[in-house]
Amino acid sequence: MKSNLGPRFKKALPYIIATATLYLLIPPVLILIEFYTANGSGMLFNASPAAICCAALGIGYLYGKKANRDPIMPLMSAALFLLPMFVYYNVTAWIYAIIAAGCSFLGECFGAVNAKMKK
Repeated sequence: MKSNLGPRFKKALPYIIATATLYLLIPPVLILIEFYTANGSGMLFNASPAAICCAALGIGYLYGKKANRDPIMPLMSAALFLLPMFVYYNVTAWIYAIIAAGCSFLGECFGAVNAKMKK
């Protein structure tokens, strides 16, 4: 039985790289913005999981327009959140990995519907 996982992964690779980049860059950028505004409350960094979920929704939308619905992107979106979870947050942030996967899946659904409506 042949698997088509290789071509699907190759098609998703630019989106996976964009997801990993955004996941790793959003928290330090928010920390720097908060540092330079001299707010010091920590509230901007607390919004970074929501920003990460919005990024997952946007990248999922773009991927859904290209590849319709493919379960590889939400799974990779959840798996890629595990590294920032241990770097910037603690283990209690695991729920955001599930939320990011859901946002990515929702974005894929919106993108797939939008792509079908334009055809």
